[in-house]
Amino acid sequence: MPGTDHYTAHVIARSAAAHGVRHVVISPGSRSAPLVRAFHDQPGIACHVVIDERSAGFIALGMADRSGTPVALICTSGSAVLNHAPAVAEAFYRRIPLLVLSADRPEEWVDQGEGQTIRQRGALSAHVRYEGQLPRSVQDDLARHHADRLVQEALEACTGMPNGPVHLNVPFTEPLYGTSPGALPEPHQRIPTLVERLLPEEVLTNMLTEAAACERVLVLAGQGAPEPSLLDALVRLAQLPQVVVLSEATSNLDHPDLHGCIDRTLPGVDPEVARPDLLITFGGDVVSKRIKERLREWRPDRHWHLDPAGEPRDTYQCLTRTVAVAPTYFLTWLAGSLDPVASGYGDAWRSWGASTTSRHEQLLADAPFCDLVVFQALMDRLKPGMEVHLANSTPVRYAQLFDRPQEVRWHANRGTSGIDGCTSTALGSAFIAGRPTLLITGDVAFLYDSNAFWNGLATPGSKVVVIDNGGGNIFRYIPGPDRDKDLLPYFETPHGRDPLALAGHYGLATYEAFDRTSLQQGLEQLFRDHDRPAVLVVRTDPGVSPRVLRAYFEGLAGDRG
Repeated sequence: MPGTDHYTAHVIARSAAAHGVRHVVISPGSRSAPLVRAFHDQPGIACHVVIDERSAGFIALGMADRSGTPVALICTSGSAVLNHAPAVAEAFYRRIPLLVLSADRPEEWVDQGEGQTIRQRGALSAHVRYEGQLPRSVQDDLARHHADRLVQEALEACTGMPNGPVHLNVPFTEPLYGTSPGALPEPHQRIPTLVERLLPEEVLTNMLTEAAACERVLVLAGQGAPEPSLLDALVRLAQLPQVVVLSEATSNLDHPDLHGCIDRTLPGVDPEVARPDLLITFGGDVVSKRIKERLREWRPDRHWHLDPAGEPRDTYQCLTRTVAVAPTYFLTWLAGSLDPVASGYGDAWRSWGASTTSRHEQLLADAPFCDLVVFQALMDRLKPGMEVHLANSTPVRYAQLFDRPQEVRWHANRGTSGIDGCTSTALGSAFIAGRPTLLITGDVAFLYDSNAFWNGLATPGSKVVVIDNGGGNIFRYIPGPDRDKDLLPYFETPHGRDPLALAGHYGLATYEAFDRTSLQQGLEQLFRDHDRPAVLVVRTDPGVSPRVLRAYFEGLAGDRG
């Protein structure tokens, strides 16, 4: 079948496939027709149509994050590419490979009153690993080589170290729907070979000497995908008396020997004893604001940050080393090299954890129906093999307070921590995973990203729990907005809309809960409905939940409060 007669579209599709692109999310438009034709004709790449470019960006983000491979995005000319910006920023800070392809009119028409024409070149420049402007015309071998090179550079940056989003702006002249009577020249392909960095023996010896002199070593895991060999190394380290390992839901490193409920444990610690001599960090962003504040107060004498790309990140204002190696490699070496020392550090953290866990259980038993109680019920329902997406801002924080079952994979958009694409990301991820997927979200985040359900990509295993407290309830908890009742509506934004009605509009199965009994019934129905996506809306009192949460943290602190 004849393909596109636009060489640049041809080379992009061919090269994308060679670099591992298996999915492309397309938002409709005329100017992008050559790209659509080229990707539609490219073997091995599945095309998905998503009308809303903002939602499309996050669906592609979810696909790329879950698959670990680059996903392409195609949009038409004009403001369309600007709608990709939120997802691109999230991908940039999470190091997720997205290939953003914006069709454009010839650059000669920019600022000349031509319709659907804006300054697209550099539109995403602040948050991409690479950007390129392809030539609008390819007339000879030199021009073809130039186009080939720009595409190869973009794909190498997308899939290199670190991964990340890239943007190619592709101008096309009319006619846009033409086909080539014969085969276009095959593009030149260059596939990079990535080599894992290793540390010189001298550096390892010096670092081991530093670590061996420390009686209190704290390892803090950021966001990351499940990695059994990394977990094994951390468990071995955690068994040393001087080492404590902290993780979060989004670290995907749950194990009884690791402290996985940071915010639940911290209120009960003795700051003078808890302060580490050596802090070792790795992974993406950490959710817990409390641990960030504590570490900035404690200022450990040494802070090593492990990052394969070697990018310095001084989150805790005490960075002494950026170690440009894979965390698994380094921590496996450290676990096999570091000897135990006389220290009560690990025992102290275990004691604090046991005390706060006991208080946690009693506080929950005494709590009225509220968001905290809803999360307890949700955690009790999770099964091995499930995927759980935590929306911003409140759900991802509540999840850190509960023990989590192993073999559950956790996701959250914590690169920029926005509410704008939580649902779309979850649906894109679920499409790739092919496993039961639960999104736990709030009413504002659910309503904000409702276009996610417009596209028919939701799998039957996609389930959503919406905690509906009538607005952005986090603003009733954090200090500041709650003290000024006149301004609270500007932050909390009570909306008066019903998420249940919206879910029904999209043809989703819907259930409702408003107390402990109906919540258990609703969860039973939600997970029993295997034939279609389903939504459970849980109604909670907007005044009760923040009050209970404040009392909860005061209760965890006990005598230290």
